[in-house]
Amino acid sequence: MDAVKLSATLIAIAFLVAFVVLLNVKSMVISGINQVFQLKDSLSQVKIRSVSSTQHNITLSLSNPFNVSMYVYNVSGEYIYLKNPIRVPPMGQGNFTLIITNPKAFYALAQARQENITLYLGIGTFNFTQGVNI
Repeated sequence: MDAVKLSATLIAIAFLVAFVVLLNVKSMVISGINQVFQLKDSLSQVKIRSVSSTQHNITLSLSNPFNVSMYVYNVSGEYIYLKNPIRVPPMGQGNFTLIITNPKAFYALAQARQENITLYLGIGTFNFTQGVNI
């Protein structure tokens, strides 16, 4: 009879441990999904504005509302490229310069609203791209 009681107690403990583990896994998955949605919603707080421009370059300012660093890794477009990658500190601002390789063609496409630029950005360890039509 003691063996049966011991076995029942061990099985009950095993079920209790399994329940706690499953409960934690479920909460971790839900927490991870919520973080992705919060990141998506908070991306609207990132502000990019023009600081200065010449015929051959455009300098833009990036406002980082996050408590982790943001990075501008690359910019691609038909007549444009990024001069240098930058790191924007948490809750800070940083400037990056876009070099225009063919000003006449670039501004003609921009006037026609057909210049497509892709920004390669990172927030912490999360990287993403954002297409912009000028």
